[in-house]
Order: sequence, then C-alpha cells, then structure tokens
Amino acid sequence: MQSLDAVSSFATLSRVTDDVWIVDDQPISAAGLELPIRMVVLRLSNGDLVLHSPVRYSPALHHELERLGAIKYLLAPNIGHWMFLADWQRALPRARTFAARGLSQRRQVRAAGIRIDRELGDVTPEEWSADFQTVAVNAPMFCEIELFDKRSRTLVLTDLVQNLDPDHLSPANEAAASLLGISGPDGKAPVYLRLLLRLGGRAVRAAAERLLSLAPERVIFAHGDWFQTDGTARLRQSLRWLVSAEAAGEQGRMTGTRVVITGASSGIGRATALAFARKGASVILAARRGDTLTGLARECEALGGRALAVPTDVTDAAAVQRLAKQAEDAFGGIDVWINNAGTGVFGAYQNADIALHRRTIEVNLLGTMHGAHAVLPIFLRQRRGILINNISLGGWAPTPFAAAYTASKFGLRGFTASLRQELRAHPGIHVCGVFPAIVDTPGFVHGANMSGRTLDPGPLLYQPDDVAETFVRMVRAPRDEVAVGWPARAGQVAYAMAPRVTENVLGAAFQFLLSRARPAKSTERTMIEAGPQGRSVDGGWLARKQLPPAGVISTGLAALGIAACVAVAASRVLRTPRRPARMRRRRA
Repeated sequence: MQSLDAVSSFATLSRVTDDVWIVDDQPISAAGLELPIRMVVLRLSNGDLVLHSPVRYSPALHHELERLGAIKYLLAPNIGHWMFLADWQRALPRARTFAARGLSQRRQVRAAGIRIDRELGDVTPEEWSADFQTVAVNAPMFCEIELFDKRSRTLVLTDLVQNLDPDHLSPANEAAASLLGISGPDGKAPVYLRLLLRLGGRAVRAAAERLLSLAPERVIFAHGDWFQTDGTARLRQSLRWLVSAEAAGEQGRMTGTRVVITGASSGIGRATALAFARKGASVILAARRGDTLTGLARECEALGGRALAVPTDVTDAAAVQRLAKQAEDAFGGIDVWINNAGTGVFGAYQNADIALHRRTIEVNLLGTMHGAHAVLPIFLRQRRGILINNISLGGWAPTPFAAAYTASKFGLRGFTASLRQELRAHPGIHVCGVFPAIVDTPGFVHGANMSGRTLDPGPLLYQPDDVAETFVRMVRAPRDEVAVGWPARAGQVAYAMAPRVTENVLGAAFQFLLSRARPAKSTERTMIEAGPQGRSVDGGWLARKQLPPAGVISTGLAALGIAACVAVAASRVLRTPRRPARMRRRRA
C-alpha cells in the first residue's frame, strides 16, 4: 500500500487488478457514525480513468492518479456520494461528470455549483460498454449506479452493501453499526436504505438478481471491508434480505429455452430480455435500432444467456419472416415468441396526420399479425410453442385521445382470441394475451404527442419488470389472458358492466387533465424514424415523482384494508356484552 502526501491527504492508493485501484480516505461523520470512505479507480481499455465516488481532493492524489492514466470521467454513483466533486471538477475542467438519476435536481448539488454532464439509467454509456456493464438500482428517494468490470469480474457498489469492521469502531459506533445492520463480517445495506429499496418493488429485486447473475469474483463498495474473494457467495449473503435463495440459485432456470422478443430495445422488451437471460434462456432480440440491440445482446450474454440481435421493423412482413428464420437457424427452433412492439399517437384524432394513425395500426396490430404468421408454421412443425401478445388496458377500455391506439388494441384482443380458438386442436401450442395497466416505460418518448399539452401518466405506474415477470410465469404456466395490475382488470370489468358510464368517466377525466396540463410543442418523436433516445427499461417517471411503483402501493393498501377489517371485527367482538357467569349457570 502506497501512502500519499500526508499533509494534504490521508488517502492511500492500493492496486486491486491491472486496471482497478482503490483509494481509502479518512472517515466522514454520518449522523455521528464514523464512516470510512473509499473511491474506486477504473481504467478503460483506451487508458482513460473513471473515478467512482471521488474522495477528498489533493494535488498529491491527483498527481498519483495521473500516473495511471488520464482522468476523463467522474462518477457520483448515488445521491449521497457527490460531496467532494466540486474540487475535482475545478482541477479537471475537461473531465465529464456522470451521476445517478435525480442528482442534478437536488438543491444542495445546485447550490454547490456542481456540473452534471449526464445522468445514468440502466443503459451502459457507449464510452464504457466495451469494458463495463452498469446496473441501476432505483427506489423512491434513492438511485445507485453499480459498475461491473467485465475484464476482471470486479463489481463496484456504493451503499448497497456496507461492512464495517467492529474491531476498528468505538463502542458507540459499534453499537450503531450493529443496529443499522452494517457491522462485519455479515454487513448489508443500512436498515433505512433497506426500507427504501423494498419500496422500489420488483425492479429492485430484478437489479439485485442481475448483480448476482454477473457472478463477480470480488465486490468493492464505499464503506467497510470489501469482498476480496468469494464475491458472488458473499454478495448473495449480503442481499439475502432482498433476493431469495431460490431466485439467486439454479432453481427455475430456463437454459435452452429460445425466446423471440420484438420491441426489445427499451421498456418492457428490454426488461423481458434481461429477465429471460438471467434464467439462462436464449433470447432473439428484435427492434429497429441495431446498435442498441447489439449492446443489449452483450448484457444478456453477461447474465448467462445466449443472445442474437436481429434489427427488424415489425411493419415489414418480409423482415419478420427473416427474423423467424434467423432465430430458427441460430438456435434450432423457437419456443416462445413475444409480440411486444408497440407505439401510439396521443391527441385529438383530427389533429394528427393520418400517417401517424396508420403507423399505430401497422406496428401494434399488423406487426403482431406478422409475428404470428412467421412463427406459427414453426410451432406447428414442432407441435409446441407459446405465442404471447402484449396488448394493454386499452384493449379492454377505450382510451380518449388515443383513437388509433384503442382501435389497434381492441383489434389485437380479438385477433388473439380468434387465433386461440383456431389452434384448439393443438394442445402444445398456446396463444396468450397480456393486459398491462399503465407502465413506467420510455413509450412516452417514442410515441407521438399531437395534443399540444405536456403528458403525465399519473402516479399509479407499474414497472416494466412486473410485465417481464408475467411473461416468464406464462412460459412456465401458459394462460389465455393475464392482467398486470388491478386497474387493467378493473377497466375490463367496468366496461363490460357499464360501457356508457365507463366511457363518460374516462372522457371527462382526460378532458380535465388535459385542460390543466402545461402547453407543449406537438411532436412525432420516433414513430416514423427511429432515434437514439429512450433506450432504458423505465421512463424515469417514478424516479422523478419519487413514488413507489403501483404494485407496492397496491400491496400496502391491501394490507391496510385487511388490517382495518381485522380491527373492526375485533372491536365488535370486544363490544359484545358477556352474560354474567351466574346467569349462565342458572340456564344450565
């Protein structure tokens, strides 16, 4: 271990691998707890350095790091690890600062004059993709970016695991660390962070499973003794409060299952690809953006699955036929085909060019029909296969100001049901419809908005991982129709029982919301021509609103309802008058 200038810094630089170093600095005080801090230095293949969670700046440390390479990137990996950025930015004005989502909106960050060049989601920056893979862990009021160095199989966390050595703590700090659950050798996230992460819903569990699927040899984090050996086993132990042993182990593997996913470049499709890859499946990824698919394929393979990227526009029937042929040639067959590609145009019907309405029908309805037409001959030859059509709540209840979208989804529901009846004589072939409620995806970035108003999907949002997990379950146990989220099922029931009332309520609600929305420029976005924006799993709505996902909210409300019913029943029992013992004996 090499000590730096003791006058200007107490930091020590240590080499971990050929391209990874750590810098341990003197502790900070966090609510009275003396917390050791650590920066991780990673060198890209081109020689540039990434400083993960920079510690205190000193000229001596700066000089020592420059001997390793040019410092090109500063990374603030969560909303708490930015306090020393300003000094590094002054010393390195040309270095780019990447940060976890939401950091740039923090008042303290703005007041400190810190520049954020880019906030990261769950898509690895192109500049890093050859060497690193990033994983985002998102929860209300918390986001953390994890880095995995694929060359050395080194995983870099920040606060997701803390592991303080009790022998180096004062009695008071040892008691506090034990109470928070961050005392070694079995440390984990502090208890307050565990509560926030549980509010993050299925996406947090999926992110944790992804981290374990990477099978790191070592795990470095910002506070405490890091895992120098047995990284995967020790990480699994630290995350046992979040990930079950079955999910982290081999149970439920889908090795050899071949899954085609359209619309795979972002949103539900991306979440689905990662979910099946974690299970060891072979995924065939289809979307218009070939470069995005190539990066996703690398991530799927890093998770343990096999992947093939096939750039495809589902509105082109011949291209979809080629997709099916390439999948069959590459993997010897197709077990599951998920028609997930979708789009839409929002606004008064007459205000949008008819080309946008036609595109909506072509992608949502004809794109699905093209997929079914391409894969069914394969299923019939195999005498088995699962076709899953991602439909929508809009397939059950009409959505005002989205007439073409509603038409496509109503048609898609009918097409799915009709096809299912045609194939009744083939018990090994299943045709399934999935009806998600409103989901936090980049769909609002891709779809056209011709309303002249700013769109807001509201507070009750499900996660793409909720839908992806539904797809995984349907492969194991196929069902004709599945709703994701109670609003989807409620919309079905309401429209079936009282269609006129449902239409009037929805129409009035949308009119009211649009009247209160801020003006915005009408835009076609990426409906006609693909663009680089919106490559992540989520659309960032829950993060911006700092809200738990709808699945967590619904579970909490259900628990409160059950508790209330139990409390009412108990109070009635307690209020019931009891006959005196003497009267009971007299009756006897």
